This record gives sequence, C-alpha cells and structure tokens, in this order.
Amino acid sequence: MKKIIVLIIFFIFSVLILPAKADIIPLSSKNIKHYGIGVLNMPRSYTVYQYPYVESKVLREVNYENIKKSAIVNTVDMRKVSYVAYVPEAKVALLTVDLNPGNDWYCVFLDQETGETGWVYNNSRNAFMTYKQMFYKYGKKYGIRMFNDLPNDKKVLYSHYSTESQVLEELKYPKYISFTIIYGNWLLATVNDMSKQAKVGWFNWRNDDGTLNMFPNFKE
Repeated sequence: MKKIIVLIIFFIFSVLILPAKADIIPLSSKNIKHYGIGVLNMPRSYTVYQYPYVESKVLREVNYENIKKSAIVNTVDMRKVSYVAYVPEAKVALLTVDLNPGNDWYCVFLDQETGETGWVYNNSRNAFMTYKQMFYKYGKKYGIRMFNDLPNDKKVLYSHYSTESQVLEELKYPKYISFTIIYGNWLLATVNDMSKQAKVGWFNWRNDDGTLNMFPNFKE
C-alpha cells in the first residue's frame, strides 16, 4: 500500500512540478518550421506590436515568470508562446526573426505552427544572432546535438567541407559533438559515439535551403 502511495505522489510530482520548468529545445527538424534570418534572445518581459512602432496595436504581452509558473503543458503548447528555444537556466529565450529593417525593431515569428508574426523592440547588444553566430555562442559552450529525425545520409563525417570528399565515418549513435570552426554550411567537428572513440571531420550543419540539421545541446 505504501509503495502505491509513493508511486502516486511521484506521478503527481512529475506531472505538476517538473513540467513547470517548461524548457523548450528543438529535438527534431519538424520543431522549427519558420527559420527566418536568425534568432533574437528576449528579456524577461516584452511587448509584441502589430507594426514597428509603439503606437500600433499591441498583439501580446509576454512575461517569463508568468509562463514559467503556469507552464503545465507540453513543448508544442509552449512553442505557441513563441520560443524556438526556451531555457531559463541558460538565460535563453529565442524567437526566430523574419525581418530586421533596423532601429532595433524585429519582425518575429510568434507561432512556429501557423507562422504568425509580430514586431518587438530589442536594443540589447548582441541580442540578434544569425544561426552561425548562435552556433558559435551556444554550440561552443554546450556542444551540438543532431536532430532526432536526421536521416542516416546526413550523419556523415567528411574529410573536407563537401559531400564529394571522402567519407570518414557514418555515425549511428553520436553522443556528443563539439566543433572548432564553421565554414559556410559546414563545421569541423569532434564526435564521440558509442565506441567512445573521438572522431574528427566535417559535418553539414545547415542545408542549402537554410534549414538546420542540428542545434546547440542546452540539455544533456
């Protein structure tokens, strides 16, 4: 009887408490439908406008703390709050940016499912990052993880930054990826897999259409 009570308490804790952290990390390519030109790291609270000036209609008021405390939802629901990556412990709340005409205004995607957009003002230094800059900033710190739905022909290490170059390794279960440099859509990577032997070669981190094959590994 006591064992059953403990299991019930653990289940309630898991459902109500653990999801409240509400971390969002894109685990598959399907999680990001609208890439735009890069990402914008937002502050704890901000306002979304219909147009790039404060006199325009307010579309949404967003506050980190309100979301964090009420987030007993899954990542798909949370993604509709706008973030493509949301990791409060790492001070990360990334929106994908559609347009940046200047003057610290950004047109951002508010919903990865529908493609709804709105305008936000952010004059914080280095808040906006291209995907290359994002990989350098967060990928260097946390490492890289491949998307779960990445096809096997993409899990390949090459001797050079070209698919025409020699294949060094076809990886089945890459556990951890770090990189040294990024050259175009390629990065020079060190990979640890199930064999626990580090392998070095070139990875195709981004496709020609701008979509990603991997993402910074904020959480193990």
